[in-house]
Amino acid sequence: MELELFERNEMEEAIERLHDATAFYTAEPVVDQILARLAWPAGERRLCDTSCGDGAFLVAALQLLLEREPGIDDGRLAYLVQGWEIHYFAAAECRRRLAHILVQHGRSPSSAESVAAAMVTCGDFLLDGPSDPAWDCVVGNPPFLRYAHLPDVLRAEYERTLPDYSRGDMLHSFIDRCARTLRPGGEIAIVSSDRWLFSQCSAQLREVIGERLGVHHLERLACSSAFYRPKNRRAGQPPRIHPVALVLRERSQALTALSRAPIYPDAEEAQHAGCRPLAEVAHVRLAPWLGKHGLFVVDRGTAAAAMIPSELLVPVVDTDNIKGGRLSEPTKFAIRTYRNIEPPEAVLRHLDANMHLLARTKRRTTQRWLPPEGFERMDLDRPSLLIPRIANCLRPVRVPAGILPLDHGISIVSAGAATLDQLEEALSRPEAEVWVRARAPRLENGYFSCTTTLLRGLPVWIA
Repeated sequence: MELELFERNEMEEAIERLHDATAFYTAEPVVDQILARLAWPAGERRLCDTSCGDGAFLVAALQLLLEREPGIDDGRLAYLVQGWEIHYFAAAECRRRLAHILVQHGRSPSSAESVAAAMVTCGDFLLDGPSDPAWDCVVGNPPFLRYAHLPDVLRAEYERTLPDYSRGDMLHSFIDRCARTLRPGGEIAIVSSDRWLFSQCSAQLREVIGERLGVHHLERLACSSAFYRPKNRRAGQPPRIHPVALVLRERSQALTALSRAPIYPDAEEAQHAGCRPLAEVAHVRLAPWLGKHGLFVVDRGTAAAAMIPSELLVPVVDTDNIKGGRLSEPTKFAIRTYRNIEPPEAVLRHLDANMHLLARTKRRTTQRWLPPEGFERMDLDRPSLLIPRIANCLRPVRVPAGILPLDHGISIVSAGAATLDQLEEALSRPEAEVWVRARAPRLENGYFSCTTTLLRGLPVWIA
């Protein structure tokens, strides 16, 4: 009995933590906008919100149904409109709001409470929801939370039960489970993070969902106005996602196929006559990460005090050296070491004395003089272009020959089919930034995440 009580309390605490992390409810205008995209109410088509929160979608859906069929009986109401919610108090608030609408439409308080209770199931949809087709319209704002941030007891249960391709984020799990509960001819209309549509880690999820469904409608939403926090939750910033309104329908009715290929909500697939992908004319690579400064990266004073030979010091720059679109003079140096060649004693003494600056998981068990990411094979005899990985504009900065870019900035070197001047001009064109902004993952305050994979596919025009 004590063990059961402990397990129940542990699960209740986990659900509370989950709700606190994911309770961003959908604003009324967005709810109306999404419901307007559905073929509902219509005859015996059933609607469900699988993560209904305080009931924004269900309240609006119930209003529409009662306006269409004011004389509908209670049993049919509870059959056509349903919701699931894991958090007890959110489910209770949803039932209260539904009952209020029913009373306004002529039901007695007791009848309204009974119908509302039948409409909303308080339970874990991912574990306890139907596994067979049950609904024609699935709506809502599924929770978004990386599995790494889930309470342990919930994560363990989900990882044991749910398919591996859906376990990157709770959003992935909900989308997969919603698709499996959809009847033939059904549709899903949700507020969703944009990331799963183009992220490589959700490619298999898109592939599985795309075997049956495709994208019928996709529209960018404003994060600042799409959500609100429930009254019993702390105030704070909007969720760190970039939401879209998304409607999925049967493949034959969809406008865009869903597959492993990325879908970018803001991209227009224009033709790029005369352009070539950047990967055909340049080498695009991540600048190496050598760990905290003080170990493999030192200033001149540290190098002199450690008596490190000057011929083993390579000047380095990172994105902190970029000021106003220009590169400042290097003030730090990387210690150049070589695989299978033990460095001088002075270098070994310095590294051994400062190895505590590097996490144990990054230290090498053999050839301890090698940094976490080597650069001995990088050709530094030619100038390069450096683009910050986190940026608010696509502005390449020239790096002179002999200088090593660091810390996962994106380094671009001519592959011979174009000069570095031509590459710099192509990357500085407004069309290039428009293309990248439409496809790069959005961050806060106008910043975006630039990746080597994305830039390699950038169409560039070389005169």
